[in-house]
Amino acid sequence: MGPPPAGQSGGAVQDPSGFPSFHRTPPPPGPVPAGLGQFGAAEMLSKKPGGGYRPQVAIGPDDRVHAVFYERESVGDLIRYRYADALGDWSEPEPLGFVSGRNWGPDLVARADGSLVVVFDKAEKDFRSRGYLTIRDESGWSKPVALTPGGAREIGSGHVAHGNGDDLAYVYIGKALGPDHRFQATGRWRLNGAWGATTAFSDGLADAWHTNVERRPDGSVLVGYDVGRGGSATTLFLVEGRDGSFSKPENFSATSYPGERPHFAFGADGRDHVTWFHKENGFPVHIYVRSGRPGAWGATAEPSKGIGGYHFDPEIEINKDGVLCLVWGWDGGPRDAEMLYSLNRGAGWEQPKKIADVDWGKPGLASIQTDSTGRFHVIWNQGVRGENAVYYAVLQP
Repeated sequence: MGPPPAGQSGGAVQDPSGFPSFHRTPPPPGPVPAGLGQFGAAEMLSKKPGGGYRPQVAIGPDDRVHAVFYERESVGDLIRYRYADALGDWSEPEPLGFVSGRNWGPDLVARADGSLVVVFDKAEKDFRSRGYLTIRDESGWSKPVALTPGGAREIGSGHVAHGNGDDLAYVYIGKALGPDHRFQATGRWRLNGAWGATTAFSDGLADAWHTNVERRPDGSVLVGYDVGRGGSATTLFLVEGRDGSFSKPENFSATSYPGERPHFAFGADGRDHVTWFHKENGFPVHIYVRSGRPGAWGATAEPSKGIGGYHFDPEIEINKDGVLCLVWGWDGGPRDAEMLYSLNRGAGWEQPKKIADVDWGKPGLASIQTDSTGRFHVIWNQGVRGENAVYYAVLQP
């Protein structure tokens, strides 16, 4: 998979099937994962024919499990919400967002008061798009509120985190519509009930691609994004956010490796844990993890090392006992492709194993959270071009 044309609109080159083009190329050979691990049986949360894409999971203060994803209907890509108070006891799908059009990429957080916050991208056929926010409380889902400017602009990769109290941090990539403009990584805060101005993290000389923001236990946030030409080894940057302001970006790759799709876990000991994947010549072959704090990061680990195939879309979480769980998509070729996981109980990363044997399609875009008992809840999508389903599984370490 080569890079897109210089300056090409990210919207114009995206694959609306959610099926990355590298899956069309045979992956590198090598050893396979060490069989099926200790996750419970995978449940399918989406329904045919609409299927499911880009799922997210969040755990409420009462250990209720919340999930959002979007499905494909004749009127558009529509977001669905489900919850479970006990394993396997899922509510019926509930709509949110708009009732038609392209409702893409929902992100979900559960707050201490039991309310939910969802952000998503609403795209038009010409790739004009805006970011929106909706909140679920006792009265249901609020009317979506626009978070980004309208007009001839396109945005993507919207993510949200809750700070202290009612504060929110929102990040996304955005640019003027058209192939001559580049995406910038951008963030803004809602502080004391009011949204502030936007902060551009990247300079717009090269496209920013994947943003993410997640909450630390103290209410501060960590932001990540990558910059470069699509399909190439992009440079990863991190930004801290606290009380309505953002720090200057840190070039995280300068002391480690290039990569994309950063995700975070935050230990009770104050350490941050960052995971990302790295492409070589357009093909994803490395999953990395690094721990520490901005400006004081430790060595880089490679939990995927020694396993053949493609490795992509990692996510990470830490439970109350300090156990780290890393999950990622693995494509071993036409015979085997599943979500993998590895645990780190303090003595290094264990041998990767499969979360499930779905035995169908390619996996990816996982989301992971932990509950008050230390269980890990993982949700992901898996499928073939044009047809995906959402799966959910739980691990008690």
